[in-house]
Amino acid sequence: MARRVTANSSMMSSAASGPTQSLRDIVQESLSNVLKNSTSQLPGDKWIVLVVDPQSLRVISSSIGMYNLMEHHVSIVEDLMKKRAPFRDQAVLYLVEPNEESVSRIIADWTPNKATLKQGPLYGNTVFLYFLGRLPDELFAKIKACKELVKRVKILQEVNLDFLTKEAQAFHFDMGRSPSIYPDLYLSKYQTAENISPMQEQMVQKLVTVCATLNEYPHVRYPDENELCRNLAFVFQQKMNEFVGSNDSWWYNGDGLHPNSDRATLLFMDRKDDCLSPLMHEFTYEAMVNDLLNIEDDRITYNSINAGTAKEGMTDEKTTKMDALLNDNDEVWMELRGMHIADVIKVLSSRIRDIVDSNTGSTLNKAAKGKDGKALSVSQMAKALKALPEYREIMSKLSQHMQIAHQCMDVFTKQKLLDLSDLEQTLATGKTDEDVVPTLKKILGEVVTEFRGQPNSVMRLRLLAIVIVSQRGLETQEQLDILLEEARLSEKELNALKNIEKLGCPLVRAPQTGAKGRMGKIRSTKVSAYHPDAIESSSAETEYVSSRYSCVLKAIMEKAAKGELSVEEYPSVMPLPDAEGMLGPSSMSKAKSVRKMTSSSSKWAGSSSTNSQGAKKKAHGGRQIIFMAGGMCFSELRAAREVMADSNMEIVVGSNRFIKPMDFLIDWKNLGRKEA
Repeated sequence: MARRVTANSSMMSSAASGPTQSLRDIVQESLSNVLKNSTSQLPGDKWIVLVVDPQSLRVISSSIGMYNLMEHHVSIVEDLMKKRAPFRDQAVLYLVEPNEESVSRIIADWTPNKATLKQGPLYGNTVFLYFLGRLPDELFAKIKACKELVKRVKILQEVNLDFLTKEAQAFHFDMGRSPSIYPDLYLSKYQTAENISPMQEQMVQKLVTVCATLNEYPHVRYPDENELCRNLAFVFQQKMNEFVGSNDSWWYNGDGLHPNSDRATLLFMDRKDDCLSPLMHEFTYEAMVNDLLNIEDDRITYNSINAGTAKEGMTDEKTTKMDALLNDNDEVWMELRGMHIADVIKVLSSRIRDIVDSNTGSTLNKAAKGKDGKALSVSQMAKALKALPEYREIMSKLSQHMQIAHQCMDVFTKQKLLDLSDLEQTLATGKTDEDVVPTLKKILGEVVTEFRGQPNSVMRLRLLAIVIVSQRGLETQEQLDILLEEARLSEKELNALKNIEKLGCPLVRAPQTGAKGRMGKIRSTKVSAYHPDAIESSSAETEYVSSRYSCVLKAIMEKAAKGELSVEEYPSVMPLPDAEGMLGPSSMSKAKSVRKMTSSSSKWAGSSSTNSQGAKKKAHGGRQIIFMAGGMCFSELRAAREVMADSNMEIVVGSNRFIKPMDFLIDWKNLGRKEA
């Protein structure tokens, strides 16, 4: 049997050395190399059977795509967990997660039984074994003990791909959906770096494969006051050291042999340090799609309006259900996903009109009913699509996104999110859109009014959670009792709300010593901002007043990209090469954001800005890798793209999974489980 090896620079050098390659590009090239290295050892024009387990199937689907496999002479993709048909004339390539079940099933394929003694094994005499991550010694020993398998193995390799690519610069581990990992993260008896839980160790081991794939041996940092991040950081450093020590041929950026690259920095973050961002309603395209519509693994079903049966002057359009994949293969999605929904509809309408106008303008009059400059309705767009067959492909893509965007707006209107978002923004930023700091009593009165008009109990739970989290707890128990009475939550919803205390957020703040009478204090208390950087961190030239809040992580990434992230607040496991240089000046002035409504009648109006960004300076240093334990939300994913674009610093973000607001609330509910 071929000896056990780890994917190294000989296999991945072209993938890892290119500074412009994204994480997804590197993964795609690594998977292609796996297939090429295997099929190149077969005589002639032979085909191969690819056998995968559930995790490796998701890795392939999230990066290279199933449709590309035939180019590498893969005849069929089989599920290791199911009964499979024999292909005795073909070699087999196993790509699996290094766990007990997958290894046992591979061994079972080659363990003689009545069927194999009579007909032979399922596959031919050539076997390629690839594991997504490190294969434990005990499982390696089990493989060596299977003689029928060993004599057929040509390659046994750890390929360090035990993660999924969400997009070009983002990854996740698909951990925490079911079951939730919150009890393990926040209620676990394992609370030291010397004794972390098996789940946490698995998460760290997967993160090692990310860094191995990127050819990064990063400096490791963490928030000084966060015990979970500290433990994960120290265990990661240990696991990464072990990986480097056992792989002599593996190289990393900043090792002195690659002068065009610097060593990366890995920053551990914890979801419980910002419980507000996942709860907020955000009106960028990607965030709205994931919050308001049904989307799973980037696949969405939307209502497509077809004008094929519509007659002139009539509105009997035909509606059909259509599926779409919203990922990096969709260029329109990539361009629009970070835009405010109002801008998305404007851009789509403008492009559709440009196409219509390019056809002498006559079709516009027939299909879109005039050139008034307004956004096209869905039915007008459908008629234009039918009337312009030569532009059908691009019009179909624009049509798809127009209809998805309108579905977002339909939910937005139905749930009356405009006024609700104004209330949320005031709670989060501590100011109204007119830059006024209101009293807490006034805002809580508006919350009660919202509760009374809101029929959906989950929406009431979400708003109450925003109130409590944004204000770091209510002032008094009386305030909480009143809000709970008005919120009319079910027992399960109430228990979920109470569980936020296990994330370090009290329902009611501890009373301050020497305070005056409670009722007098309530009347004078002002709404407070959730975090000072959540207001001032935005670098966008134009903002919508309904989007004043900026996630806390964005400010942290901006400081990291500039080399200004305090080593006192974010220390490193090992000494940094230039600790003093990474400390920002304590008295650094911050530009104040000016947000004034351009029209008093429109909360959607973009705010004016007199700040010019000026020439952008390229940040020095290697990649910035951010890992969020407990789930990363879509506003943070967008913020990473924005900071990367503004700073020219490569940023890779990841988490155990990417979460929607409902996912976060469900995780709260699961904190009611017994300690792990």
